[in-house]
Amino acid sequence: MTQRPLLVCVSGPDGAGKSSLVSRMTTDLRAHGYAVTTRYCYGCVVCRRLPQRMRSRFTASPGKPGSPCSGIGAWVGRMHGWVDAAALAAGLTRARGRARLASRGRPAAVVTDRGPLDGLVKIDPAPGSRLVAAFARLARTYQVNLLLDAEPAVLAERDGEYPSSALANCRDRYRQWAARLPSVRLVDAAASPDAVAAEALTWVPASRVPPSPPGGGQHVVISTFDDLRNPHYHGGGALLVDKVARRLAEDHRVTVVTVAARGGAEIRDGVRYHRLPLGWAGPRLGQLLYHAVLPVTARRLPHDVWLESFTPPFSTGFLPLFSRGRVVGLAQSLSGAAMSRRYHLPFALVERFGLRFYEDVVTLNEADTATVRRHSPRAATHVIHNGVDQPPVAPRRIGEGDYIAFLGRVEVQGKGLDLLLAAHAAAAPSMPLLLAGAGTRDEEAGLAKLIAATGADARWVGEVSGAGKQRFLEDCAFLVLPSRSESFGLVALEAMAYGKPVLHFDLPTLRWMDGGDIAVPAFDVDALARQMRDLAADEPTRRRLGRTAYRTAQCFSWERTTGQYLALVQRLLGRPGPPTGTGAATREATREGAGSWQRIH
Repeated sequence: MTQRPLLVCVSGPDGAGKSSLVSRMTTDLRAHGYAVTTRYCYGCVVCRRLPQRMRSRFTASPGKPGSPCSGIGAWVGRMHGWVDAAALAAGLTRARGRARLASRGRPAAVVTDRGPLDGLVKIDPAPGSRLVAAFARLARTYQVNLLLDAEPAVLAERDGEYPSSALANCRDRYRQWAARLPSVRLVDAAASPDAVAAEALTWVPASRVPPSPPGGGQHVVISTFDDLRNPHYHGGGALLVDKVARRLAEDHRVTVVTVAARGGAEIRDGVRYHRLPLGWAGPRLGQLLYHAVLPVTARRLPHDVWLESFTPPFSTGFLPLFSRGRVVGLAQSLSGAAMSRRYHLPFALVERFGLRFYEDVVTLNEADTATVRRHSPRAATHVIHNGVDQPPVAPRRIGEGDYIAFLGRVEVQGKGLDLLLAAHAAAAPSMPLLLAGAGTRDEEAGLAKLIAATGADARWVGEVSGAGKQRFLEDCAFLVLPSRSESFGLVALEAMAYGKPVLHFDLPTLRWMDGGDIAVPAFDVDALARQMRDLAADEPTRRRLGRTAYRTAQCFSWERTTGQYLALVQRLLGRPGPPTGTGAATREATREGAGSWQRIH
């Protein structure tokens, strides 16, 4: 849910230290990552224009007792009260607008020096009147209403203008009106400034102020078009960003820049999410708009390190040219070549040119590492594999299963669903084929037509998640990954974690499996059909491969993956520059295990 700006009001009689507390809270909230706007909310346009001699005639100043709608007749006092309330409402609206404009992806806050409580004390209207109700409504717009309270002698010593008797009367009125307003918090103003500021900050809702991170509060930004809440994708890349962001938030301030239909910002699990309002454009046009807007966002959003998750159709967003901080490319998908073949446009050329500007690139496999080094020889490459949650697996279930499974995005061309359905129809194995996943409306309609056209014993079961996804993987005999291109194949690792063999085309980016899988020549439908038929009929082979797959999956964990991202970020924040040349990058990756159990060759 998108959060509105946090509104904090500091009220109290003269001498309580309101301005000092506003200054301290502004500093503290900014240290927590907020874009803070301050405003003085006392005195309407009439009060600011009239001389003091006339002003004091219809306001309840500390030097005289208050009365309902003080001075110059009740109707003049009431009119003045409504003007004061309207001025306060207009000032809050302007302050909230300024805070949103200044936030640039950060949470926003408005801290006002005085507010509705001070207006009630000044006007002192009749209790139960509509004017009181109007000020109460204004008070409810604040998340925090603070009343600085101290003994009259303390107030008089600090103020130096009014005697303690006058300030005692004013203090009593503040307490009386505070009891009529919602959630006014008393703060001991007689304490030291540090203690007052610390007590005031405790009244800010914990969900609105994340704890200050250790490590100096350095700001790490991760940009990704895909997000776990994205209705079109929310795939493996989105899961990786979510895991990495939460791990980095333990030591740094973290912002995730992504997209949503209406945009906005929120804080979740200590991570700030800045959502660009581009989701309405759909997956393809939305990606192009995202590439256009992201450089502007990188220019305006302050950061120390920016992790850019590459996005189709040409992967790179050229952020090193626009960022004021360090940019690390996350090559979760080098899609330029595949998009060029599909749309007959020079996306691959744009990708190759863009890679030259990155000093650090994280890849998921050695094949993509070789591609990055070929196009950007001076870039330091870091191979960090994806991870998987380790589920409990009963040994007796390994090798068992009732169907052949496909799990992934419903994209016929990219995911090779046409090849899979043709192979299943030709093989006629003893098990049905169940396809789980979601896509656009056109993609799902195209899959339904393809299933009907091939005549395969196949069924699309829609999207599965949570417990449904767990049952889907537990009950399958093996998983088929027929993709024409993959950056890693996280669903294969998830299936292996359940002790399920994986059947796939022999792609260089999928050679990390190293056991528990069967690779057939790329795009050879007949070979895929033979292996599907044989594996469906051979439970002992499935059991043997499943045990190997389970052991292999144990080498991958999110704890290790996110820990390596954390180590990389900390190293980049603490050193002046990366090692240059492939030799230095290779030696560095080898020393750290290359992000997985594999060695870098």
